[in-house]
Amino acid sequence: MRIQFCGADRTVTGSCHLVEINGLRLLLDMGLYQGPREMARRMNEFLPDDVKSADAIILSHGHLDHCGKLPVAVREGFAGPIYCTAATAAVARVVLEDAAGIQVEDAQYLNRRTRSPEDRQGQIRPLYTPADIPAVRKAMRPMKYDQWTDLGKGVRFCFHDAGHILGSAYVILEWKEGETPRRLLFTGDVGRYDTPIIRDPATLDGPMDFVITESTYGDKAHAPMAGVEEQLLDAVKYVIDHNSRLLVPSFALGRTQTMLWYIQKFIAEKRIPPIATFVDSPMGVELTEVYKAFPEHYDEQTRAMIGSKDLFGLARVTLATSVEQSKAINRHNGPAVIIASSPTCEFGRILHHLKASVEREHDMVIFVGWTPPNTLGRRLQEGQRRVRIYDRWYDLRCQVRILHGLSAHADGDELLRFLKPTLTDSTRFFVVHGEADVADRFAGRIVENGGRLATVPAMETAVAG
Repeated sequence: MRIQFCGADRTVTGSCHLVEINGLRLLLDMGLYQGPREMARRMNEFLPDDVKSADAIILSHGHLDHCGKLPVAVREGFAGPIYCTAATAAVARVVLEDAAGIQVEDAQYLNRRTRSPEDRQGQIRPLYTPADIPAVRKAMRPMKYDQWTDLGKGVRFCFHDAGHILGSAYVILEWKEGETPRRLLFTGDVGRYDTPIIRDPATLDGPMDFVITESTYGDKAHAPMAGVEEQLLDAVKYVIDHNSRLLVPSFALGRTQTMLWYIQKFIAEKRIPPIATFVDSPMGVELTEVYKAFPEHYDEQTRAMIGSKDLFGLARVTLATSVEQSKAINRHNGPAVIIASSPTCEFGRILHHLKASVEREHDMVIFVGWTPPNTLGRRLQEGQRRVRIYDRWYDLRCQVRILHGLSAHADGDELLRFLKPTLTDSTRFFVVHGEADVADRFAGRIVENGGRLATVPAMETAVAG
């Protein structure tokens, strides 16, 4: 067995690992690197050695940093199956089509800004376009959780629910070396426990010989999930009492659906009256429809809550896709919840709603995830007195709150809870998908808790076992 580390090594983006077992070449994820433009282009043009000869890609879930380079691999000659869950196939389609469109738009914009029309040789080309996506979809082989798949040459794998986003999975590979059975766990991204809509991470069924584990928040402790509900309920009650608007800058995948789930829960439990709720994000709308299509992934609490109704029906949600529908939201009278992209407030439809709300004393913006520095979202959180939106300055008069505890990633303690069956003196760990210092600290915690050896591999290094 040999592992070559090809992405998300000492960083949190671009997940990709090449595992060679009994002559099979298997790629675990094929994620897009997200970072500064020039570095991202270099990283995303890189592919593992001779990707054409890989036998299969095993995809853990549909986030862009795990699936976003699939069109590059297929275009460069990868012709094998892409194994994933059915929900991941549906999520990845939306994510990849959106990414392709953005890359085309970015290339066109940069070419207009930095190149004269006569200079065709230096044209910037998108990494891929929407025309590259159908070939990826054709290669996808949807698999069920807990179902073993024979890959040949004595190697098999199985997906288990990782509890991270809809359809997310961790992967167990099994094979024999001579007469000795071997097992490898690839965690993908592990979710938190007791989160809305989807199930908790499935319990591991025993020890492993090798573990490739994420470490995104390996040195952090998230706020308790129990506090999220009351924080959000208080915010919704505030805008109802003041006949105002609650703006939620949100990721289209996962966080948008979680917000809708909570609002429906509050209405179903009669803790608030029905309130006008809008999803103003074409991608968010499409992904919400994907969530509605896979009720078999819901946890018991959600099943009990919705009964025979659809997941978001009680919230009286308006799904805005067109520009006209988006503009109509700002003409709505009465209290409302408006969920729109993007979480940084640097682009997207949220900016139009901020223009209308930022100077209204009783309107509120609530942030539901970490916001990077030097963004409009962070400036709002810091309470800067004047903020620029598009080409105008506005006085910040609205309410601004931060909702803590809604990460889709397990924190350090939750990761150790998940990995507990593997924390033995016979297991070798490779700690990936975390910034270098975070991964180092989490590797230390693994050893302190019983793991034999935990290393933090560098990009393009390889190990044999």
